[in-house]
Order: sequence, then C-alpha cells, then structure tokens
Amino acid sequence: MPKQPHLMIQGTGSHVGKTTLVAGLCRLYANKGLRVAPFKSQNMSLNSFVTEENEEIARATAVQSFAARQRPIVHMNPLLLKPKSDSVSQLIIHGRPHQDVDAREYFLSDTHRALKLSAIQESIDHLTRHYDLVIAEGAGSCAEPNLRPFDVVNMEVAHRLDARVYLAVDIDKGGIAAELLGTLRVLELVAPEDCERIAGFIINKFRGDRQVLQPAVDFIEHHAKRPVVGVIPYLSLALEEEDRVQPRMQGAPEIDVAVVYLPHISNSTDFDYLQEEPHVRVRFVRSVDQLGAPDAIILPGTKNTVGDLHHLRRIGFERALQELSATTPIVGICGGFQMLGRALLDEGRRESEHGSTTGLGLLDIDVEFLPGKTVFNRHYTPTSDNPFASAGAVSGYEIHSGLVRYASARPLYAHAGGVDGAVHERLPIFGTFIHDLFKNPRLSRSFIDSLRQRKGLPVLTAPLCNHDTRREESYNRLASALAEHMTTFA
Repeated sequence: MPKQPHLMIQGTGSHVGKTTLVAGLCRLYANKGLRVAPFKSQNMSLNSFVTEENEEIARATAVQSFAARQRPIVHMNPLLLKPKSDSVSQLIIHGRPHQDVDAREYFLSDTHRALKLSAIQESIDHLTRHYDLVIAEGAGSCAEPNLRPFDVVNMEVAHRLDARVYLAVDIDKGGIAAELLGTLRVLELVAPEDCERIAGFIINKFRGDRQVLQPAVDFIEHHAKRPVVGVIPYLSLALEEEDRVQPRMQGAPEIDVAVVYLPHISNSTDFDYLQEEPHVRVRFVRSVDQLGAPDAIILPGTKNTVGDLHHLRRIGFERALQELSATTPIVGICGGFQMLGRALLDEGRRESEHGSTTGLGLLDIDVEFLPGKTVFNRHYTPTSDNPFASAGAVSGYEIHSGLVRYASARPLYAHAGGVDGAVHERLPIFGTFIHDLFKNPRLSRSFIDSLRQRKGLPVLTAPLCNHDTRREESYNRLASALAEHMTTFA
C-alpha cells in the first residue's frame, strides 16, 4: 500500500478555517488507523498550552493534536511568537523562551532566518520519523510577495515536507473565485514552483444550495486546472478559537460575568468553560460604559501586565473596579491576578519598558518580576482560606513571570512547588496564576453557584459539564463532515 503523502492546508487569508480543517483531517486520518501529527511551523498567538514536559506551544496546535489522539509536543509547533506590544514579541523556540524580537527585523530580514529554519527542519525530521502522516497548517495568506523571501510557515514548509497543498477559502465572506484564482496567479508570478504545489481547493463554511454554487465551482476548476476537493458546510463546534474572543449567545442568562478585555489579553479560552454552565453569559467588555452591573468581574491574563494596567487606568477601569469591589466578586487570572496587588516591582524592566508601578490595591500582595519564566502543568489542593474548597483539588497550568509576596492576603491553593493565588480576608476578591481553572467542572459549578446564591437564586442541579466529551463530539462531527463532503486525498 503506497504511503499517504503529507498534507498541508494553506489559505487565501486569515480566518478561513485552516486550523479547524487541520483538526478535522487529523481526526479523519486517525480514524483510519494512522499515527497523525499536526504541524504549524510558526504561530503568533497569546493563547498557549503547556505540554507534559512543561514546554509552551500554541493552544490551537494542542487542539489539533488531541484531534489526532496524540500527546502535544513542541515539534508540532517549533516557533511561537507572543506579542508584547505592536512591534515586539517574545520568541519561543521548541517550547522555551529565546528572546524578544522586533517585528520588522523578524519578518522582513534574514537576521533570524537560519535559526528559524534550523528549528523547523529539526521538527519536520522528528515528526516524519515518528508519525505516519504530518498534516501542516499555513498562516494567513500564502500569496504575499513581500513575505515570500523570508517565508518559514507556508510554501517553504510545503517544500521541506514535500506536502500536497490544498488552498482553503471562506465562502461566508464572498468572492471565492477572485480569492482562489487571484492567489494562484500571485503564486505563479512570485514563484512558479510554489504554484505547482497546489493540488486543489477547499471551499469552507458553506451555507445554501450546493447546486446554486456549482457554476462557480466549474468556473474555478476550468480556469485553475485544479479540482475543488471539498465544499464544507458551516459547522458550529465546541472547539477553542486560535486567537480570537468568540462569546457565545446564551438565552435568558441568570448570571452575567464580565471579562475585562485587555489589549494584550492571553489565554482567553480560560472562560469558554464558564459559558457552558446553564444560564451563564460571559461578556468581554472594553470600556466602563459596557461594564453595567455584572454578577462577577474577571481580569484575564495578559502578555503585558503593566502596560495593560496603565491602559485600564487611562480608560477609567481602576476607579470602577475599586467602587464595585465591596459588593461584586472580582477575579484575577495570571496577569489579572498580578494587577490586583498593591505593587508590581520591575526594577530591571524585565516585564515591560514601564518598570515598577502601583497595582489596583485590591489584594494585599506585591509582585516582583525576576529573571526566568514559570511554565508548569500542576495539580492544586485548596487551602483552608479558599472559598471554593468544597470543589476539591484542581488541575491546570501556569505561564508567567513574577513572584508573589504575601501580606494579609492568604494563598488560594497549595501545590508540590509551593502555593498559588491569593484571597482577600473579607471581600469576594481572589486571584490565581492557574489557566484552565474553570475547566475543572466542580470548581466552575461552585463558582457559578456562589454567584447564584448571592442573587438569591437556587444552586444548579444540572449535571456537571463534561468538556472532554463535548470536544470529542465536535472532533467526530467535523471528521464526518469532511469525509462526506471531500474527495479522498489518497
């Protein structure tokens, strides 16, 4: 039986569904008995994941790995860029921080190219040795003439992997013929050998009558001399977004949770699990005017804690939070937790160019930024001061800089390496470094029930959410849709 060629999904632009298509193909081919690995050579994202080896990769790649029924490893995403400002990102290589890089120098020069390609080739070599099939994902548009000489994520990867490339387009946006044929023409003009890699097209997020679309499919195939291998229907899936905030509509919400949207918000997927609780609405708010009268306020993680704290001050959130703190539960996650303290000490300007500053003063702690970065998967046991101790132990992961120094605030959890988080001695305010905290069903339910009781509502009696089951259902439904609506690649 001939070996299945490696595959790559590239796009006519961003948000055409490349990440989801790769996840679906990973499950489809895993169901065929193949050992499949997703691969994205370089990702720019603030939604990250910690592997079993305590190394950092893009969360979207981890989602694809679980679709393939494989353990996420760094070789699936050798390069990760985490933006700290509009022009500076932290570069993660094989799961470990390497250095901060300037965007113009990184993307439009050869300064780091040898380093990047070396890491990518090492990962390709590892994956092709240990897996039957690699399914790679490109980034943005594959037809960017200004970026092609420095490319490390689209056609450069396709050539190194010797992959069949399928070009995806989002029909929900309209203009698919122009996007597909235009992309193909730009590839021909810039590098004809790149164009030869394109084996076919995938029309994604289709809603409507397939026969109405058929003349456009015929037109594209005639002029491109390549087949449309699939017209994939629009699917609503319980899978995490790559790097976008996507609040879900909740009918008749009884509990309203406001998450303060930060300019450098990270791991916004932390709150997907709260949205799965019955009668809960999670809103991302960008201004005090949008805040309203929520039942709880959450300050999320951020890649630029001090910079985003200054932003909150400029737009009036500091005063609003302090006024609401006596009556409204306030939760800080990671960088949001640090903001709740009295002082953020950064004499060496390691966290940002802003240096030290005062915090919001809602928790009696100080945070000192020191060299190094904490990246850990852990299990946590609640302390006697934890208001949700009845929910029991939780699991999650940490990705942060900074050491907490406690005053009157007490730790929230204990773990093998020490303690985590802090809780106010009187007010309903707490913070933690734990990402995926609300993925723990008993903790999530305990938190929501506490908000319900504050409003005089009965506690929930519905079964606890099983997030893994919902995710598996989405993987299988996605794979079934691809099997039904795509021709075989083999």
